[in-house]
Amino acid sequence: MRRTVAEIEWASAAGARSGGESDDEIAEAARSNPAAFEDLYRRHNLSVFRFLRARTKSDDDAAELTAVAFERALQAVGRYRPAGGGFLAWLFTIARNAALDMERAGHRHGTKRLPELDPTDIREPLQTEDDLVRKEQLAELRSRVSKLPDAQREAIVLRYAGGLTAREIGATLGKSEAATQKLLSRALEALRETFREDA
Repeated sequence: MRRTVAEIEWASAAGARSGGESDDEIAEAARSNPAAFEDLYRRHNLSVFRFLRARTKSDDDAAELTAVAFERALQAVGRYRPAGGGFLAWLFTIARNAALDMERAGHRHGTKRLPELDPTDIREPLQTEDDLVRKEQLAELRSRVSKLPDAQREAIVLRYAGGLTAREIGATLGKSEAATQKLLSRALEALRETFREDA
């Protein structure tokens, strides 16, 4: 089930064109018809990939973890119950746990497979001066995000790489929506402060 980045992006675009059923309705259908789960994959694989890409060393590692996360979700969809942050929070909890499992396995074998965000790893080809400026700005932002405390960094990655709401992030991290809002606010303020210090 391993997919390339291009295949993940294509499937996500195809998912955006799917019908108007809610995630919960599709998950309900997938309990008796596992083929229905494909719509959930198409709808959310790119956001899960982006979240995992922010946590991993390479596109390949993120694609592998994305496949693992969706395989686990498919196997567990019969136990999914709409509550808390909803389907996305449930799915991102599975993805986060897959990443943590990979990190633990790396530590047991003496390697660290999930490094801090690499500020120099911007995968877009440079074509113009504007692209170069954008790359430098992204590298600087990634560097600053990587220095945040773990909880703040994870909340920022879930919000901006995964596209989750505060409610969904809270459900993923086991926090209330209000606590998550505060965590995000503190993380953003910490980032702003680092930029003010350099001004």
